[in-house]
Amino acid sequence: MVHVKKVEIFGFKSFGFKNTTVNFEPGLVSISGPNGSGKSNILDAIIFAMGENKPKVMRVDKLRSLIHDIEGNRRGPRMARSSVHFDNSDRKIPVDSDTVEITREMDENGENTYYLNKKQTNRSHILDLLDMANAGLGQLNAVQQGTVTRISEFTSEEKRKTIEDLIGLSYFDEKKTEAVKQLDEADRRLEIALAKMGEIKKRIDELEEERNQKLRHDILERELNRYKAIAAANKLKVVTGQKDAKEITLSEISSEIKKFGDERSILRDEIAQLESEKSSLMAQANDYSQAKAAIDSELSAAMEQYEIDNSSIVASKKRIQIIDARIPEIKSELDSIDSNRSEIESKIQEIKQSIDQTESKKKKVNDDLNLIDSERTKILNEQSIAASKKSEIDSKIKSLSTQLNDAKLKLSKVENEKQESESKIVFNASKLSELELDIEKLSALKVRLESMINNHNATIKELKTRIEKLNLKKSRIIHDLEELDLILEKSSKAAAQYETKIKTVKGIMHEDYTVAKLKEDAEKLGIVGLVYEMISWDKQFERAILAVSSDWIKAIVVQDFATLLGIAEVARSKNLPKLKIIPLDAIPKFKLNLPDDRGVVGVLSDYVKCSDDFAALKTFLFGNVVLAETRDAAHKLSKLGYKAVTVDGEYFEAKGGAVIIDINSKISKLTKIISMSTDIDGLLQSISLLKKYVLKKKHSLKKIDDSIQSYAQRLSMSEKGLASTDENYSNLKSRILSATNMKEQLSSRISELEQKNKSLLVEISTHESHIESLHERIAIVEENYASGEQARIANELSRINVKKSEIEMQYTAIMNEYREKSSNLTSLQTEDNRAKSHAKSLQEEELSLIDQREELQNKINSLEKEKDIKRESLEKLREREQELISTSGSSIGQLKEFDDKLKVLTENERKLSNQINSLERQSDSLNRDLRDLIESESKLQHILSAFGFNKNMDTFDVEPIVQGLTTELNSLNALNAKAPETYLEVSYGYRSMSTRKNSLEEERNSIVKFIEDIEKDKRQTFLDAFDKVDKEIRLIFNKMTGGNAWLELQNEDDIFNSGISYLIQFPNKPKRESTSISGGEKTLAAIVFVLALQKLKPSPFYLFDEVDAHLDAPNSEKLSKILEERSKESQFIMVSLKDSVVQKAKLIYGVYPKNGVSHVVTYKDKRAPSVKA
Repeated sequence: MVHVKKVEIFGFKSFGFKNTTVNFEPGLVSISGPNGSGKSNILDAIIFAMGENKPKVMRVDKLRSLIHDIEGNRRGPRMARSSVHFDNSDRKIPVDSDTVEITREMDENGENTYYLNKKQTNRSHILDLLDMANAGLGQLNAVQQGTVTRISEFTSEEKRKTIEDLIGLSYFDEKKTEAVKQLDEADRRLEIALAKMGEIKKRIDELEEERNQKLRHDILERELNRYKAIAAANKLKVVTGQKDAKEITLSEISSEIKKFGDERSILRDEIAQLESEKSSLMAQANDYSQAKAAIDSELSAAMEQYEIDNSSIVASKKRIQIIDARIPEIKSELDSIDSNRSEIESKIQEIKQSIDQTESKKKKVNDDLNLIDSERTKILNEQSIAASKKSEIDSKIKSLSTQLNDAKLKLSKVENEKQESESKIVFNASKLSELELDIEKLSALKVRLESMINNHNATIKELKTRIEKLNLKKSRIIHDLEELDLILEKSSKAAAQYETKIKTVKGIMHEDYTVAKLKEDAEKLGIVGLVYEMISWDKQFERAILAVSSDWIKAIVVQDFATLLGIAEVARSKNLPKLKIIPLDAIPKFKLNLPDDRGVVGVLSDYVKCSDDFAALKTFLFGNVVLAETRDAAHKLSKLGYKAVTVDGEYFEAKGGAVIIDINSKISKLTKIISMSTDIDGLLQSISLLKKYVLKKKHSLKKIDDSIQSYAQRLSMSEKGLASTDENYSNLKSRILSATNMKEQLSSRISELEQKNKSLLVEISTHESHIESLHERIAIVEENYASGEQARIANELSRINVKKSEIEMQYTAIMNEYREKSSNLTSLQTEDNRAKSHAKSLQEEELSLIDQREELQNKINSLEKEKDIKRESLEKLREREQELISTSGSSIGQLKEFDDKLKVLTENERKLSNQINSLERQSDSLNRDLRDLIESESKLQHILSAFGFNKNMDTFDVEPIVQGLTTELNSLNALNAKAPETYLEVSYGYRSMSTRKNSLEEERNSIVKFIEDIEKDKRQTFLDAFDKVDKEIRLIFNKMTGGNAWLELQNEDDIFNSGISYLIQFPNKPKRESTSISGGEKTLAAIVFVLALQKLKPSPFYLFDEVDAHLDAPNSEKLSKILEERSKESQFIMVSLKDSVVQKAKLIYGVYPKNGVSHVVTYKDKRAPSVKA
């Protein structure tokens, strides 16, 4: 365990310029000595070596006052040195050595030098090493004089602050402060980013408006194209619908043609069959048949071909009509496009001319800008030359200024020394005069103290005599009280026992109560006695006698009937519940004749004993009852008319009317108890009076105790006053001696300082002349440097910058104009190209239609010619057919039937052929229409694909929309063609800034979370420390006083802006705040608080300087026990004047002054002889 092994002191405070060594051991070490002997300076020397720099802590006004100043005439260096040797066998101090020596030296100039194991180091290194071993100055391990008093007066906030400082909450505050700085920087960066984003957002809004106009233009173009596409789609749908309808019609016609062809084939098969039959029957008419068949075949083919040509001609003529209608439309559209293009081309020429003018302006502005830049470069070169010259002059001035500052510093230092010397002279002179006055006052005070000591001795003697008398009186009263308490206890116990029974009987109101009340006046009322008091019997007959006399055993016995009436009247007047009275004179004489039976024992009255005077009483009660041996005998006698009872207590009335069985009854003593009630009441009254007497005695005893306590307090105060006066008297004598020595030293010191002032005056005059010389040299150098050139250059540069700024603004305006015109030119060129493309497609369509019309016309002409040829051929075939029919010769009747059939079939076949030809003509017409529709559909689909649409798009009437969009599109002009690209670039930059802003916000949020975590950790650390201190306070305070003490947070929701209440409850006293109790109690509470705080960060050693000064003997004893217990874990070096602490110490040092220098003696284990350390 780390502990202080040794302290070496040289020239420190009251220890003179001679090395003083004080050895220590683990455990409790006591340092004692008279006031002013310098015992506390040993502890000051330890903390001085450990790096303490606060003069007030070491009880001086400044650090240089720590140097010993009594031996002022001593030759050699004036310095203070303190070396502390620590046992480091467990390496708690991170130095690879079993012993760590820390030395601190301070010279007379206040310069400090630190050494670690004889090697020079710095203070921060020493503090860091000690902090690692929990032995630093901030661990509350050095409790100086007055610390306990200051702690006892701590406010609730100061108590909280003490715990915070001890557990190092400043670490959390530093981290929080640093985090708050980072948060401020993050907030500033975020504000800058937001400001930049605001500027960029403004530019984005402007670009967005320009882009929106450009996009609106593009959207209008697309929408216009789309609506044109919708118009084309409308036409396409119409064309497609027509095409689909015609395809359906064509399909129906084709199916009919096929149907009719199948029917015609069937007819032709039938005709062929008839022809073959006919040919077999007409072998001779074969030639005719063959010719007729050939003609019919040719005729049918000719008719079919004729119809086909006719339908083709009709379809071609219809297509020519459509073409003729479309060509004028195309020409009108081309004329409109040409007129629009001429307008666009004129606008394009105007814009190009305007752009050329803008280009010339732009070139001129560029030339002006280049000229300004060349002038600015020239001015900047001149400025750099002037700056280099000024730098040389400035370096010279700086060198001279440095010399001047050094000279001023030296002068200031000498003047400070002179002022300090003069202030010391004044201070020492005033101190000397004060000392002279103090010596006079101390001498007068010495006489007064001697008188006070005599008065205290007389008072103490008188008070001790009074206390002895009061203690003797107190012991007598205590003895009397003990005897009275014993009497009270026994009498109260007896009274309580009988009082309960009496109350119970009175509550029942039994006849025993009546008897008892009447017996109180038995003689007066003439009562002879009670039945059970006047008779007796043997034990063996008790059950039989009690069974027979159960109703009369407690009856009152009187002498005559008159007495009976008197008693009855008294009972009625007192409202008594019930009573039985037997007058002796009224009992008749009677003798029972016993029956002759073996079970009969005798008459029961013969077995009852009583006085002869009361013989009639037993005859009255038992003379008519027969005593039988067994139950059967008794029952038999009862049947015979006798009253019978068995020895076991079974009583039978005469004639068996009733049976009374007595098993184990007894005669109650209630009457006796009730009779005692009067005595008990008297006893209770006596007990009450006795209690009052005891209370009076106790009150007297309390007064005596109060008097004894008052005298004891006065005695304690007198003894304390005597001790204090003795101590003050001894201190006074030492102070008078010390003041006398100090007076001599101050006189010599003043003469030394006056001599030093003379030498300082010479040095000051030297420095002042040097400073004056340097001022003159600096003025000369500054005069040689002309600053007019620099001002001229600055003015010229400012003028050029203003001019450049104006030209740049012109350039920006020209560039904006140029971009606007370029955008307009681009849009017009785009529109012109679109018009060219449309005109080209119309021209191609016109040429295609013209070619198609020529082809159709040629086709019609050729078909007309072929039609005429086929009609002539058809007529010839008809003629040939008629010729054959007319020249066929005689018809064979047998073939007529075939001819008729063939005629019918042929007619049907001809009708079918006509229908088929008609349908085929329709089919040809439909095919031509379909080809035209397919061609139109193809062109419309081409238009749709050119606009990027297909035929499935939704369609509606778009003509009004197209007109509106065209008007709006024409109204959009002065577009910025590059606005979308610029907008994207700036937007991308804005998004980057937004990403940067988000990262800054995340950074800020992380810092805020870090601050919240710090606050949470700080709160938890404080609460853990608070609980530990609270637990230790409860334990230590209970050990020392038997009372209770605890800590309470004043505001748990806001710990660090509120305080801690330290509540104290001494035995038999109410709880109070620690600041509201008496002075001695405050000291005790403060010591408990200090001991509890030390448990937060246990130190390997503690330094206590008279912390028990204000404690009384019992509490000092308890404190010494606690310190002895704790000294097993840590070393305690304690300055104390209390015997209890000195007795518990393992090692004791005594300090005494001699010639103004402290000396140390050792007493170890109370056995070793005293030796000088």
